[in-house]
Amino acid sequence: MTHFPPSSLIGYRHNQRNIENLRIRIIVACSLVLLACTVEPPAQPMCRVNEQAREATPGNAACLIKIDKWLVTIGHRHSGRLDLPGGLSNGDESAQCTAHRETWEETGFNVEVGEYLGRNAEGFRFYQCQLQGNFGKEFMEFPVPEWASSEVSSIQLTDPYEIQLQDWRFEDELLQIRALFNQIEP
Repeated sequence: MTHFPPSSLIGYRHNQRNIENLRIRIIVACSLVLLACTVEPPAQPMCRVNEQAREATPGNAACLIKIDKWLVTIGHRHSGRLDLPGGLSNGDESAQCTAHRETWEETGFNVEVGEYLGRNAEGFRFYQCQLQGNFGKEFMEFPVPEWASSEVSSIQLTDPYEIQLQDWRFEDELLQIRALFNQIEP
């Protein structure tokens, strides 16, 4: 029978414990990386539409959110340009619910969708939307929700009259956005 001096046995047990701790750390780190790659948004809130403005018209839509003299815009990650929160209908929802859902997905804002303001040449619909709570110009930038960061690089208040055509995602609609912005009551 081989005898190990007590000091080498302690070193052996210490190394085994270090190896086991390292394995646990690797498993935890890999799990966190996998979870970070699959960030899912929280459950989508119910579509909120002002009852006096409710309509059933389907379609692609966006929200114009006015705070004082500012417009809530998103920085579109792929184009590097500014845009309104909005997007494509999922087919079975009203345009107002499309505007609500897309705004939620891109900003995390649970807006109330109000009246129809107009549409662009492609039929994309624009709605006046309201943020609930005390939002003012003291918050010029908002954090981008993790689930939206693959599409949205920033959320900010922007003066629509200081935006240059080349800074707007769809240049041909910027003048229309300014006109619609003027329709919104403060």
